[in-house]
Amino acid sequence: MKLKLFLLGISCSLFNSINAQTQEQEIEAVKTVCNYYMDGGTNGDSVLFSKAFSPGGQMQYMRNDTVVVVSLKDFMARMPNSGKKADRKTKIESVEVYGNAAVAKLTIEYPTFYFHDIMSLLKTKDGWKIVSKIFYRENKK
Repeated sequence: MKLKLFLLGISCSLFNSINAQTQEQEIEAVKTVCNYYMDGGTNGDSVLFSKAFSPGGQMQYMRNDTVVVVSLKDFMARMPNSGKKADRKTKIESVEVYGNAAVAKLTIEYPTFYFHDIMSLLKTKDGWKIVSKIFYRENKK
């Protein structure tokens, strides 16, 4: 009986360890996609930038108390492939993964303001993709 309990305990420990490794791998994969978005934007690389998005997704934000909706396909098309480095700093604030769905909170700091981006991602056959973006622009004080 003690041997069975011991083996059950070892099995549970191994399962939890494997599950934790898988969760951490998924979090890192989501961070990679977020970095495509941030690094592509910082370096004027529209190809890298576009790797982050599902073209069928949407970006929504507030302008003058009105919700503005832009397709991610149109948002990607606005990104120039200039190769010119933007004066900004980027940071992944947090990532949460729930199976094939994830949320990432990002901050992009410019000299006079911040963008706070909240990305919804889904794991597709092509890997993680941003399917929805909302943001808030905060002026520096």
